Amino acid sequence: VKTKLRKIQGYLEKGIVGAFIQSLIWRFKHLYQKDWPEISLSSTELPHRKQLASVVTASMDDIQSVLEIGCAAAPNLRLVRQKLPSARLVGIDINQQAVKTANDYFKSVGDDKTKCFARKAHQLSIFEDSTFDVCFSQAVMVCPPPPDFIRAVKEMLRVTKGKIIFNEYHQDGATEGFFDAGRWVYDYTSVFKKLSPEAEVTMQKTDFSGGGWDDYGKLITVSLSR
Repeated sequence: VKTKLRKIQGYLEKGIVGAFIQSLIWRFKHLYQKDWPEISLSSTELPHRKQLASVVTASMDDIQSVLEIGCAAAPNLRLVRQKLPSARLVGIDINQQAVKTANDYFKSVGDDKTKCFARKAHQLSIFEDSTFDVCFSQAVMVCPPPPDFIRAVKEMLRVTKGKIIFNEYHQDGATEGFFDAGRWVYDYTSVFKKLSPEAEVTMQKTDFSGGGWDDYGKLITVSLSR
């Protein structure tokens, strides 16, 4: 039954309801899991977060600005701040309560160079072209169906001048994306070959484990030629 329901969900997301289902799940997560924002904020000890922060901050010699897509309550940005004490850090997330939790935390520690906004992954119009040295996401791009995924990637390309880093699901040959166990899987090499042919795409093993991460999880670095 669960398998059939997942297939129906994938069909609906790809062609009829789009990202509506996933948007509802994450926009209101704090209502059905009331302590989720606080759990998110304090989850800095998870190995995959530490790995991601290390890759993000080591991706360039001089990083002055960083954007996270789907920051939740910003545990990743907390780790990035430890490594980049003077950079401008920005996060966006669909969940307004998580964004508030993040902003309240950074205000409480006197960090006026970090700011989070309530936005969807493709809603980056508040940022000008080539604003950020590095843009990254973790377990976020597994949610949007193909049309919204491509919109988000195009916007990430527009606002980023250095590197884009994804800790997401990847499968060679998944050029149109496919739905597996409630998550979308994409071929990042193929996507960037079409959208930014000059970009260099490299991959490594992610420390994110369990479930689909064991099958599809990759830490992907896209180096842009600007």
